[in-house]
Amino acid sequence: MSEFNEHIPVMLEEVLSFVEPGRMTYVDLTLGRAGHARAILDKMLPGSRFYGVDRDQDALDYSRKVLGPYQDKADLHFLKSDFKNAPQRLKESGLAGADFILMDIGVSSPQFDDPSRGFSYRYDAPLDMRMDQTQKVTARDILNTADEKTLVHIFRDLGQCRFYFPVVRAIEKRRLEKPIETTFEFVDIIKDALPERELRKQGHPAKQFFLGLRYQVNGEIDQLTDGLKAACNFLLPKGRLVIISFNSEEDRIVKDTFKALVHEETGDKYHPVLDAKKSDFSLLTRKPLVPGEAELSTNNRAKASILRAIERR
Repeated sequence: MSEFNEHIPVMLEEVLSFVEPGRMTYVDLTLGRAGHARAILDKMLPGSRFYGVDRDQDALDYSRKVLGPYQDKADLHFLKSDFKNAPQRLKESGLAGADFILMDIGVSSPQFDDPSRGFSYRYDAPLDMRMDQTQKVTARDILNTADEKTLVHIFRDLGQCRFYFPVVRAIEKRRLEKPIETTFEFVDIIKDALPERELRKQGHPAKQFFLGLRYQVNGEIDQLTDGLKAACNFLLPKGRLVIISFNSEEDRIVKDTFKALVHEETGDKYHPVLDAKKSDFSLLTRKPLVPGEAELSTNNRAKASILRAIERR
């Protein structure tokens, strides 16, 4: 089990504000180190059911241990899966749906802080970036074998990098000499390829490049697009889903998905809508919630977090 287990759950008070105390079925599709789960389980009554899902075995092993004391309150279940496929797997196991679902997407603090996982540009480590350590393809594999078109997609589309093409060319040139093995080698390639004015900007110049590569390794955009729809459809009547994303692209996907689910035909007295179908969902957050100053003063990693919530009618 990894020693890097310290994790402060982001926007915890905001998440808890959507939890109705009582007996319920709670599915945490991104269990991590169970920071949110412990606080939510505290509000649940005996006879509840809890399903913790993660594709990181370290996270599941740790969370199974720390949530052990709650076994007298809730029937505890743990599932190794990505959140895209988890709802269907839970259905196949006999679970009809959930009263509350949480999705705290992205990389957890323990994954970032463990140098061996290769997620961070702050540590010199092998290029890995796999959320699921049993997955075969690593960041190193992609960086050394992807063709130019794929590299452009990774950095331009997924990472939303502005000066992506000089970096793509530099990668192609460097890997002809020898394979790119470590995070710091990748950082050096990025820094050497970018114009000086980009290097002078606030923030680390490799941030978006690492984001794009991480997305490619783990298929995170497809996971979010498909997994969010599956999670919404897995809600029971009056069930709620709360999702926390960490950048504008992720939030756009959440916003558009929720908007499509709550869409209702509207008219006026001159153009009435006949036989309009009422939506099965309603928004609990008309505008996204963001962390307050008190939280930001103690947890800088919460800065980018964005929360939205939806309810099934």
